[in-house]
Amino acid sequence: MPSASLRLLILGSNGGLGRSLTRQLAMTCDVVAWTRAELDLMRLEEIEARLEAQPFDVLINPAGITSPDDCAQHPELAQKINAEAPRELARVCHRLGRRLIHFSTDYVFDGTKLSPWNEDDPAMPINRYGLTKRDGELAVLKACPQALVARVSWLFGPDKSSHPDQIIAKALQSENLSAIANKTSSPTFTRDLCEWIRMLVTSHPEIKGILHLCNQGTASWQQWGEAALEIANRLGLPVLTQKLSPSALEDCHFFKDARPPHTSMSTARFTKLTGIRPRPWRDALEEHLHNLHAELAFSSVPH
Repeated sequence: MPSASLRLLILGSNGGLGRSLTRQLAMTCDVVAWTRAELDLMRLEEIEARLEAQPFDVLINPAGITSPDDCAQHPELAQKINAEAPRELARVCHRLGRRLIHFSTDYVFDGTKLSPWNEDDPAMPINRYGLTKRDGELAVLKACPQALVARVSWLFGPDKSSHPDQIIAKALQSENLSAIANKTSSPTFTRDLCEWIRMLVTSHPEIKGILHLCNQGTASWQQWGEAALEIANRLGLPVLTQKLSPSALEDCHFFKDARPPHTSMSTARFTKLTGIRPRPWRDALEEHLHNLHAELAFSSVPH
């Protein structure tokens, strides 16, 4: 049964990560989940009164504008949602003595480092999305030094279609597919991420600052997609190919803003602080696709 002793307020609960957090954390905590209807982060002047009126112990904020191209097209909106609103959330949490867990991204890095990035590596974003998220990190930690900023990367899970899901869907229709081979990061299973957040909320209230949370290992979009196709084939899905032709990041002219090429992150600090070593992303992807395939198979059976 959920414990009413720890009250969580989750923002952005209509988003993929927000839905995952709401569902999993409600198993062990008292969760209130807000969509934009309950708190519009564009209305900075309303944030303080809304938070004051809602009892909570921990505020979890996965809300934000996460599309780099949307941020490039609407820079003022991105700055407000990704930086100014988190600053106000942090200010109010600090004044009220509440804990804040705010989500950020691997895109705060410029992508020039070939080995996994550490928390203390210099953050030098190369696109508007990364710039606004980095501004949000700095603003949150300045306004609320006890806050935890969780950087995540390449999310996949049951609540939102992601790269491997999209590749499989295309492979059911075509055998001529491609994916970028020279852009890499660390794929992250939302179910694993939510379990780490649950543990950080319930067992490690002392952890603060910046923390990288992702599954182990590095992949390119091509490798991630091919792993999904191989697993899908083993699960019996009628994919027409298990191979993706390599394409180059620099040739993707449909992007409206730059993408950092290499943003795989190290979770050594997370392991040092908690004793938890995230499992490899391939193992997590196997579980995700097995669960999805089983759900689809069940849904196709009359009942």
